[in-house]
Amino acid sequence: MGIFDTLLKIYLFCTAFCILLYLPRLSCWAWARRKQPRLKAQKIRTLALLIPARNESAAIGSLLDSIQRQSYPREAFDAHVIVASADDPTIEMAQAAGARVHIVAGQSCKGDALDTCMKTILDETPHRYDAYIIVDADCVLDEAFCEEMNNALESDAEIICAKKKVKNYFFGDRRSQPLSACCNAIIWTLIDNMGNRAKAAHGDVCFTVGTGLMLRANVVRMNGGWPYRSTVTEDMELMHDVVLKGWKTFYYEHAVLYMEEADSHRVTNKRRRRWLTGVIDSKRLYAPKISADPVASRRYRQIYHTRNLWIVYLLIGISTLFAIGNALAAILLRTFRDALWFPAMRNAVIGVGAIYTMFFIMTLVALIADFENIRLPLHRKLILLFVHPIFYMEYIPIVAVALFTPYGRSWDAIRRVNFAESEKGK
Repeated sequence: MGIFDTLLKIYLFCTAFCILLYLPRLSCWAWARRKQPRLKAQKIRTLALLIPARNESAAIGSLLDSIQRQSYPREAFDAHVIVASADDPTIEMAQAAGARVHIVAGQSCKGDALDTCMKTILDETPHRYDAYIIVDADCVLDEAFCEEMNNALESDAEIICAKKKVKNYFFGDRRSQPLSACCNAIIWTLIDNMGNRAKAAHGDVCFTVGTGLMLRANVVRMNGGWPYRSTVTEDMELMHDVVLKGWKTFYYEHAVLYMEEADSHRVTNKRRRRWLTGVIDSKRLYAPKISADPVASRRYRQIYHTRNLWIVYLLIGISTLFAIGNALAAILLRTFRDALWFPAMRNAVIGVGAIYTMFFIMTLVALIADFENIRLPLHRKLILLFVHPIFYMEYIPIVAVALFTPYGRSWDAIRRVNFAESEKGK
């Protein structure tokens, strides 16, 4: 047996081992099309909508309009818009919509805005709200969003995640739906339909995303505000703290909001770099804390569901090194006319092919799981099926940069999409 045959067997063994480790997460895919029972609230609770809106005047108008169209009793919820400066035109827009404005100067992250706003509310009216809902300024709320979030509180969970749909599909046109936006939009299906749906049913910790995220008031009071300000992904810090504190999470598919995807590949990659950096930094921050806690360190199932991305990183890393190493060997051997160049190149192709195939299967499941909400013609869905695996392979250098460099840790402004909005098709 040649050395390259041996290397292939070792690689296949490592691949099988990683897939075995990832099976509990893969099992969540089986719940992707299952409908979730609808809950019915036993009382009307008072809700606070917290909207970080630093320089978001170009996007927030649609959100404010959707807030005013809520089916939930208007006296049972308040909107709190958080800006960074007194001359932000967002202030006038928010006040005209009946929202309270909080000016938080010197914000270095979204968490700073949330923390100051929560602290202000706790100082002034600590028991006014039963729950706090965080919504990004570029989102649009379904008309029943607040009503359904109130229903979701019947789950007794402390942290509740709403269903994320893609604004570009429902309110945009072809210009707001470039292939990069459609590719990135798949992630919400992976998180919600193919992850959080099963986790909610089994009592596992859900993957928390920092918009459409509701916290019971007791969590906010216990924290004394929003303490998750050490990374650029405050929602990932919260997810790890859920394990540390033993809180219960829940995903509720009937509470819907629409999220915006960037209309350029460059801006999409900027978002991806920032998000992956925060994911990695949050794990590094909380892993020692959880390990040192005698109770939290035994929450093995919950720890698994907050860290299983590392299995993917490991598998893709092994595959990438296997492919690159064998490709370089094949080029060198071919230069010296050694017949071993062929098995070396075969291994390189297998390494790349394995990565593509895994992402292809994932994409296929995602398209089936959320078929009706991925509002593209069939031919564009087929294009997405074959292109999305390549788009996901771009995460390889992104993860490498996040792991080994300090790049991508600043809270930069993101350019927004100019939507010609319509309620058609909603």
